[in-house]
Amino acid sequence: MTLIAPLDWGLGHATRCVPIINECLAKGEKVIIAADGAAAAFLKSEFPNLTHIRLKGWRMRYFWPLPLAIFLQLPFFGISILLEHWRLQRIIKQNGISRVISDNRYGLWSRNADCTIITHQLYIQLPRWLKPFERLLHALTARMLRRFSHIWVPDYADAEKSLSGALSHGGALDAEVEYIGPLSRFTADCMTEPVLPVPTVLVLLSGPGRQKLRFAKRVLKHLKGTAKRILVVGAEPNLKYQVSGGNALIVNHLPTTELNALLKLAPHVIARSGYTTIMDLHQIGRRAILFPTKGQWEQEYLAKRYKG
Repeated sequence: MTLIAPLDWGLGHATRCVPIINECLAKGEKVIIAADGAAAAFLKSEFPNLTHIRLKGWRMRYFWPLPLAIFLQLPFFGISILLEHWRLQRIIKQNGISRVISDNRYGLWSRNADCTIITHQLYIQLPRWLKPFERLLHALTARMLRRFSHIWVPDYADAEKSLSGALSHGGALDAEVEYIGPLSRFTADCMTEPVLPVPTVLVLLSGPGRQKLRFAKRVLKHLKGTAKRILVVGAEPNLKYQVSGGNALIVNHLPTTELNALLKLAPHVIARSGYTTIMDLHQIGRRAILFPTKGQWEQEYLAKRYKG
């Protein structure tokens, strides 16, 4: 029995588990999904016939200044890792789990199962004013990752082809991980005809709620008065509604096949620079205008990397 458990810090951790789940099912493995929040809602919509259990984790509260927010919540993050580690032992015993695949959940390791963690964040990139602490952070990350039986990095092993750059290459862990290639729920050869009209501009929302709302408002304000058809797609699979006004349509969630088709056909794409978004764009051979979420250093690094 295989347990698959993504982190609920943005929908990307759950969406990139889709090809992993499909591969496990194709091999005849029995799969249980453990998740919470939006990640759980999304995976239930994608795999309604699988067993789903709730595995609560700590959710980072974002407020400004972000460094202070992270510092104040570090003790809670540490406690949450311990709690999910203990909860995993109970889940393994109750469900006969022999294999665990988790996405960025540092507490989901056990001596009673073969445990794999999926992450591209081997070497978290800090802003210039925090660079003196980067080595210490990398050492702490390595220590936590080495508790797992396997470390899967969703990227290319060749640093020149890498999508994540310094986030997953150039350190002591390189030789200890398995680079499994980019993960995406989308396919380059999608032949599905979209139900919605193909927009001129497709806007993908992601990240914390307030930041997501501000981003949508900024984009719509900038495009106001144009004749372009705009489609804004949120990342809230547990909310089912849409709002239209003028030349813009806002939809809270779209099924994978529908969004796949629209991504292929829309002339222009605007999105946040999250790593899962970059893998999705790479998978279908698309370019996009990328904006980092303010204060999220990984997105700032990736936006700068893909600028132009």
